Amino acid sequence: MTDRPRILLVHGAWVGAWEFADAIALLREGGWEAEALDLPSTGSTAGMDADAAAVTAALDAMPGPVILVGHSYGGVPITQAGDHPAVQHLVYVAAFALDAGESVQSSLGGALPELWHVEGGQVFLGPDRAARIAMVSADFPPGTPPEAAEQLAELFRPQSLASLQGEASRVAWKRKPATYVLTENDVLVPPPFQELLATRAGAEIVRVPTGHAPFQEDPTGFVAVIEAIAATQEP
Repeated sequence: MTDRPRILLVHGAWVGAWEFADAIALLREGGWEAEALDLPSTGSTAGMDADAAAVTAALDAMPGPVILVGHSYGGVPITQAGDHPAVQHLVYVAAFALDAGESVQSSLGGALPELWHVEGGQVFLGPDRAARIAMVSADFPPGTPPEAAEQLAELFRPQSLASLQGEASRVAWKRKPATYVLTENDVLVPPPFQELLATRAGAEIVRVPTGHAPFQEDPTGFVAVIEAIAATQEP
């Protein structure tokens, strides 16, 4: 048993725990206990509360202290569940650090982007495969082979509409210290919007020169950021 913090990573919409595979491997190589969980709202119609319950269950099963990391939509359930006693520090990665009464949809002005196709209580990233590939490719750094976007787009699954409309009722960043990893080249969650959320949450801001998914674009650099945060929490 060690007091060294564990690291729990929570993915964004349309994806799964798989998006952190490279980062988790590097963290474990560095001696950190790290894991990610799959949120029930991906590939279903489950709401945000179900995601927050999944985060709570994972925290219940982890000896504290825990560094709780949320990417993109994953910032919502970590905000809802992050006041758990095991949580020592919150990390938002290009994430929705919402306040009470807010949802992803409301924070975007009350309507979902036109390219998010809604059908049967689920939201699809783009109305078809070509649109999905184009959206993924736009966030990649210049020179990335086209097949990389095609391969990643094939892994995306529909996201529950209810999860994007679910309002936060608990706000962990008002009770726990937080760091915001701001992705400066992000075309999916604009950096100025990230800055607004991070500033409002009183989070320390760490800027990284990547697109929306730094743990995929630069896993070594992303892990260095997480390790630096976790190291400040060691006894």
